[in-house]
Amino acid sequence: MPNIERQRAKTGAVSEPLAVAIPDATRISGLSRSEVYRCLGDGRLRAVKSGARTLILMDSLKAHLASLPAATFRSRQTAA
Repeated sequence: MPNIERQRAKTGAVSEPLAVAIPDATRISGLSRSEVYRCLGDGRLRAVKSGARTLILMDSLKAHLASLPAATFRSRQTAA
């Protein structure tokens, strides 16, 4: 069970965490683990250390996702 869900199970809290571990960040965002590490290396995501744990700040994760370009799709061509 990921840390967020474990915390909610213990406390019943539904508030959003300030920071999450990398596995939780990948699950929450839909980004791959490799992409998360690339973003950390490029400075597009901000992380902090708590002992041996690396925690990604949720504000940073949200800002990164909001900065991504909008997806575009082609409309289907109808046969005439």
